[in-house]
Amino acid sequence: MTSRAVFFAPGAEEDLRDALLWYRERNQAAAQAFRAEVYAAIDRIASTSSHLAPDENNTRKRLLKRYPYSVIYRLEESHVTIVAVAHHRRRPGYWR
Repeated sequence: MTSRAVFFAPGAEEDLRDALLWYRERNQAAAQAFRAEVYAAIDRIASTSSHLAPDENNTRKRLLKRYPYSVIYRLEESHVTIVAVAHHRRRPGYWR
């Protein structure tokens, strides 16, 4: 199976960095587990051939299993753009 290239929108990089810093301040192991789960989700997004239908903003969402975050992305023909790493209760829909 071919994997698409992945690009981060600047805001998504900031989301991820902020979340990692928040977890790191509280527990280094939790921060490492969060990072691993985010990147595992991104790997699945890049390599899967079946995706949910996009919403009205042409974005799709992959929920994390152990953390209250979703990876919001746009599926392009040749690549995936990560639009946000969004907390489920903070500023809902801000990436739109």
